[in-house]
Parts: sequence; structure tokens; C-alpha cells
Amino acid sequence: MAASSVAATAPAKINLTLDVHGRRDDGHHELRSLVIGVNLCDQVRCRVRHEPGIELVCADPRLWGSGNLAHRAAVKLAQHLGHDPALRIELEKWIPVGGGMGGGSSDSATTLSLCNDLWGAGLDPSELAAIGAELGSDVPLFFSLPSAVVTGRGEQVQPVTLRWSGWVLLVFVDAAVSTTEVYRAWRPTDAARLPGRTDEAIILAATADEVSALASNHLEPAVFRVSPAVARVYDELNRAGLGPIRITGAGSTLYRLFDEEEAAHRVERLVNDLRIGVTTSVVAAPVGPGSIASEES
Repeated sequence: MAASSVAATAPAKINLTLDVHGRRDDGHHELRSLVIGVNLCDQVRCRVRHEPGIELVCADPRLWGSGNLAHRAAVKLAQHLGHDPALRIELEKWIPVGGGMGGGSSDSATTLSLCNDLWGAGLDPSELAAIGAELGSDVPLFFSLPSAVVTGRGEQVQPVTLRWSGWVLLVFVDAAVSTTEVYRAWRPTDAARLPGRTDEAIILAATADEVSALASNHLEPAVFRVSPAVARVYDELNRAGLGPIRITGAGSTLYRLFDEEEAAHRVERLVNDLRIGVTTSVVAAPVGPGSIASEES
């Protein structure tokens, strides 16, 4: 019997490095970034429905509708296949919107994989990634986790294997930061003040301290300009001696790396004791995309 629904987890990402090399002729910025997946995941289920068309539902009504990247992914794949879909996408969000963790792009990549399976299309990951690149620069990355180096505007992806694995303390500031506004606020002098091209050394690093000493994000100064709330939390954590702290992507999530889970939870408790209006989570890293589970009708 054919599957009537398929489901998988859609992991978040963090940028261990993010080098910005200026604006390209196409309006995008030239990037180089070492990215890993972390075990903070949305849940995506694609199910056959009786009525034609594509429907997306989520507990957060702001994410409903055809503008959602997961919905757009299903539409794009159906058009590519010449398929007339009758599909319901059920999205359970845990990755913060505007947090710089690629939640929408991960949902999109996962939806492409799920629909590919549900519709029996037989496309391989590279073909799905090419379709994903038409939806957003970050989407192809999520076919190459647990870790990869991305270049270009983010659509060129090279999987890599890190020596380090461990735990990540995520600190969520209650502020959705606009990627567009961050790139608009970025200045070439921001990159000049920060190290670049450290991804090769990070790949060889064996401990969280070694990785943290090399991690950098050229967008951090622009994030701080756009969001004083993120800048305040960053300063509070460093004043309390809880660093080294980094920002992921162009968003509002801060992170610190650890080799041991208990050490991560110990610092998490110290962060929460500061009462600075943040939420926290300790997650494993690096992690890859979730496997597809199916139900037959």
C-alpha cells in the first residue's frame, strides 16, 4: 500500500564561522561559512488529503499560508514534477523565527524530501538541493548536514567532517531579527575587525575551547545595530564571565560550545540566574537531518 503520510525532523543550524566578503552584482553578499546542525528541531509531516491543492497548518497562525517556505517547497516540487498535489503539511515549530538558525530553510528542505518520498519522485538529494536553491540561499545546506562549508550567496555547499562533537548552549533573545535589515546594516569595516577564513582550522580542532577560539561572525556588529536587545544580552553574558559567546547567522540566538553536557547545563543555570529575560536550551551537535518515517493507508 502507498504511504498516506510521511514525517521527519527538521534540525536547526548554527554558524561557527560567517565571513562576509561584500555585495555581489546580483545584490546578494558573498559569503563563506562553516555550519553545523544542532538537535533543536521542527517537526514536519506531509499527508495526502482528499481535496486538491496544498494546505499548511501550524499552531502559530503567522506561519500559515502560501508564503511559508515549506508550502513554497511543496509547490515548487509539484511544478517540477508536473504533479497535481493534494497535500496537507503539518508544521510543529520549535526553532525560533528570526533566530538565525535557519528554521524556515530547514522546514523547506525537509518538505522537499518528504514530498519526494510521498509522491515517489525518486529525486536524489543533489536534485532536491538544486530545487531548494531556487527557494532560498540556505535551503541546500540542509541536505548536507551534519556539517558543511557554504560559499557564494550560501547555495554552494561542501560537506565536511569535524573532529569536535559535543553540546551547545543556546540562548534565545525574544526578538525576531530581520536578515534583510542586518545585511543592510553591515559595513565592510565590520569584517576588517574580525578574523576570517578559520573554517579549515575549526575542522581540525578537537575541543570546544579550540573551536570557540576560532569561531567568528562578521554579521555580529550589524545584528547589534539592528537589535539593541541582542546587544544587551551579549554584553550581560560577557560581563558575567559566561563567554565566549557567539551569534549565529543574522539572528537573535546566541550560543556557547561545550565538550560535556553537564558543563553546558551548569552554565545554563548561571544564565537563567541572571534573570535577563532570555530562554535557554542545551542541545547536541553536530547533527544531520531526521530520517523519514511513513504511515501506510
